[in-house]
Amino acid sequence: MRWLALPVALVILAGLAYGLWPRGAMPASGGFDATALAAALAELSSEPGPAAVAASAPVSFPADHGAHPEARAELWELSAVLQDAGKRPVAVRLTVARLGLSDRAEPRASAMAADALFAGELVVTAGGDIKAGALREQRVSRAALGLAGAGADQAGVERVWIEQWTLAREAGGSVVLRAAAGGVELRLGFSPLKPPLVLDQQAFASPTSEDGAASLRLYSQSRLAVSGSLRLEGVEQPLQGLGWLDHGWGDLSETLSGGRGQLVANRFQLQLDDGSELACLHLRRRGGGGTPIPSCVLIGVDGEQVVLQRRDLTLAPTDAKSVAVGGTSYPLGWRLMIPARELELEIKPLFASKGSGPASTVLMQGNQTWRGAVEVKGRRGADALDGHGRMDLNGYAEGGIVGTGFGI
Repeated sequence: MRWLALPVALVILAGLAYGLWPRGAMPASGGFDATALAAALAELSSEPGPAAVAASAPVSFPADHGAHPEARAELWELSAVLQDAGKRPVAVRLTVARLGLSDRAEPRASAMAADALFAGELVVTAGGDIKAGALREQRVSRAALGLAGAGADQAGVERVWIEQWTLAREAGGSVVLRAAAGGVELRLGFSPLKPPLVLDQQAFASPTSEDGAASLRLYSQSRLAVSGSLRLEGVEQPLQGLGWLDHGWGDLSETLSGGRGQLVANRFQLQLDDGSELACLHLRRRGGGGTPIPSCVLIGVDGEQVVLQRRDLTLAPTDAKSVAVGGTSYPLGWRLMIPARELELEIKPLFASKGSGPASTVLMQGNQTWRGAVEVKGRRGADALDGHGRMDLNGYAEGGIVGTGFGI
């Protein structure tokens, strides 16, 4: 039951792969061969790869903002809930993963040879009458011929890129996203409002290798001020809002191949308008049975983190509207209550509640994941409290190939 001891943010980051590596048929617009990618993941899970993260290497900045080519795998995910000048909502999510394919310490001599595979997904969803509607694109590229990569450029700027999608960390710690797909062009700047949240490896049991070395390291930047623009058909829309960045590296092979035994997890990342954030996990057994185990990390205005276990909170679906995709029903309404903090929150999809359809559901190994932006309404004591964030609902469908819908 090691999953029960994992920090919430660790499980959230590890679970990001749920929506990224499908095993079944995907729409033609998906952009990559899921079978080839699944084969690469199987190889990663069973063959020796780059060394595990050294247990004696603490996470430190600014160095660990950069790439970690020595690690078996690396994952970046940047998400944001934004508004345009007309206060219409726009949600953005970019996920990029690097999968090491070799344990060679030195780069290969040929420019066409690759030691790593990069896979990514970009989702942009807009409410109101913005023409962008819903965009979902996927990419897979080799770390060869400049198609994809991660590391410092000649100017010393740390970048990770996959074809037309680039995350660059500039002077002062800000991150710039540039991406183009499906006639949509994005340029967004993300400025940190809090220090990075590094997980305490000793306070929480994290996966380890056979020699006791920590096999996964990660941090989150849970509150980033975002400003920039979305260009569509030559028309530019200014955007601003809040973002969240997760960056992890190490041995992600079990997670990427979908191996989680009998446990599945719903994940929530919430940014509240009082300056705090919540990263929550709702852990349960496949096929029902037993009592679900909720837990959260509360990140205060000053960046302090408080771990809340199931005795401290209630996180459960409500009787609100659900969505059915491929014969599977997903609970879209959730209630989070933390009595000691006088906190009560209602969580529901940002776009489904505005009549623009369900979130994207992504097939992986016969399962689907409902992934979407959410809005939060509630109270802390007598004071009203609102916010936004994201929600991933996992493990409600098993076996068979089912349809895929998009909306975010």
